[in-house]
Amino acid sequence: MLVAVAASALVSSVTVVSAATPAQAASRAGVADSRPAWAVAGADLGPVSSSTPLNDIRIYLAGRDPQGLAAYAGSVADPKSSNYHNYLTPAEVQARFGPSTAQVDAVQSWLKASGLTVTGANQHYVTASGSPAAAERAFGTTLHNYRAQGGVHHAPAGAVNVPTTVSSAILGVAGLDDGRPMAHTSDDLPGPSNAFVPATPCSTSFGQNPATTEPPTFGHTGAWVPCGYTPQQLRSAYGVTNIAGGKGVTVAVVDAYASPTITSDVATYNANHQMPGFAPGQLTQNLPSSWNSTAECGDWYSEETLDIEAVHNMAPGANVDYVAASSCNDTDFLDAFSRIVDNRLATIVSNSWSDFGDDTVTAAVRSAYEQELQQGAAEGIGFYFASGDCGAEDPATPCGAGYGSTKPQANFPTDDPWATAVGGTTLAVGSNGQQQWQAGWGVLRSTLNATGDGWTPDLGTGYPAAYKGGSGGGTSEDYAQPPYQAGIVPASLSKTLPDGTQETTPHRVIPDVAMVGDPDTGMLIGQTVKFADGTVKYFEFRFGGTSLSAPLFAGMQAVAQQIMGVPIGFANFCLYSRFGTTAIDDITDTPLGSNNPVSAVRNDHTASNDPNSPIVTHALAFGHDGQLHATVGYDDVTGVGAPSVGYVMSYRPESGT
Repeated sequence: MLVAVAASALVSSVTVVSAATPAQAASRAGVADSRPAWAVAGADLGPVSSSTPLNDIRIYLAGRDPQGLAAYAGSVADPKSSNYHNYLTPAEVQARFGPSTAQVDAVQSWLKASGLTVTGANQHYVTASGSPAAAERAFGTTLHNYRAQGGVHHAPAGAVNVPTTVSSAILGVAGLDDGRPMAHTSDDLPGPSNAFVPATPCSTSFGQNPATTEPPTFGHTGAWVPCGYTPQQLRSAYGVTNIAGGKGVTVAVVDAYASPTITSDVATYNANHQMPGFAPGQLTQNLPSSWNSTAECGDWYSEETLDIEAVHNMAPGANVDYVAASSCNDTDFLDAFSRIVDNRLATIVSNSWSDFGDDTVTAAVRSAYEQELQQGAAEGIGFYFASGDCGAEDPATPCGAGYGSTKPQANFPTDDPWATAVGGTTLAVGSNGQQQWQAGWGVLRSTLNATGDGWTPDLGTGYPAAYKGGSGGGTSEDYAQPPYQAGIVPASLSKTLPDGTQETTPHRVIPDVAMVGDPDTGMLIGQTVKFADGTVKYFEFRFGGTSLSAPLFAGMQAVAQQIMGVPIGFANFCLYSRFGTTAIDDITDTPLGSNNPVSAVRNDHTASNDPNSPIVTHALAFGHDGQLHATVGYDDVTGVGAPSVGYVMSYRPESGT
């Protein structure tokens, strides 16, 4: 692994140069690696069949000046730069940094000469299809089958290399493996999401309903978890009180697929919670021409609903443009990003999804994402990503094993230095609407014992088996430390990977910032869902995860941007400049002191979509995120901290940032 380090500009990418034989060396050059992590010798089953179809090869284009794009994007985002906020239009980015006609023509000619069929081209990539033999000829590698991801999949057996005549035009190649879900363009959208029915009792504010019938938690009477915070409670807790907040700003929400009930669901939700409804044209949808991989990707309607309602709750005046990906495949998310940056659909982009960076994402796909984020930054568009819901994705935990993680690791694209990674907190909102405390989100769960007089295991113990989930974070294996983190992120974090590997140079650490994410102190959302008995109806329930944190923060950024008067753009320089100021609340695992741990009690139905199923009672110990710890100063659970009640006003023009 080679991590590129920039001395004065935010330039970060993974560059892997393939080995070449003497005959190749003079005529071919390596590009970003297309081999997934699972394509290892021990799983190699030999060459693929000559009839194996390769229908969606994408050759991502580097453009005229990729280093120049990165440098320009960094300069317009840095308040210390003379070029600060001097954003370009999409047309200007294309003319200055995009691929030339000659570059695109050269790539297409080479593909055709190799025996591949060119099926399309745009300013981001050229698509092709063909046989394994033609692909091997074009990319200087062989394709093998591997036993991986619960089946047999094909991938390059060696690094990709291309002729030197086109190498400078190529960013990377995707579509040479089938480890991700494959597209089926005739797929229909799935039916309604399954209901999630929180069990009672619960509290209308944190601590309002003591759990007097249950054993003590940490020596005192616990309290039932909140029923779900309302828009008013969250806006009060974070100091966002302007009901027209975000007016004139457009936030794009990116998820896969599109809920057919989203318009009616948000209208009902807003009416139920005395929120301004979306005015005509305030909520729009930008949809692809078809859907694919619905069976592999599963349900996304709850994510879409959560994201749109969360943005609107924090910024009722902002426009929301739902930009749907055709599936959960990286290439489809990249297409959604292209629609945003090529048309400047929004200046704030909320993403409640991520990959295991080291397990599933190739260097070629990383490079393609980074180019999209850099183009966005050059245009004044900021991309915000949920940092994950399983801490460091430790495979020893139930969630890490369930997600298929192979080692503790940071998530992607969240760990890209051009992304703003949003972590999670556990939030206690009092009866007056003000914060009682916030802790880094990380929960150890104990179960009421058979005799009803204690908790098993002892509350606050039992990791990894008792780990319920927490804010994603950790140190990136793939990216060097960006300049905005220098001097703020401790070396003990930046040089230590989540699996304990020690690095000689500082690396990127996530998250950057945090907001409430713990589902135990989550937000009420409203959605049309399906219950166990087959009933389909609108229903409101508590929901969370950093899938909540990211759109909440995107909404706050919309309010801040309205106050600032110009697009914030890529936010991390501005965000880290607020570290240690009154605009940011420092968050720890022990907000009430090390001798006063925070906790709550929660009931759960054994079948989450069946309100008649049996109930199990749990005690929850907050502030336990496995290998990650929320400490004084920057940390890998909450980043610089959480926005304070004064955060959005810190963007007044007179502040200078």
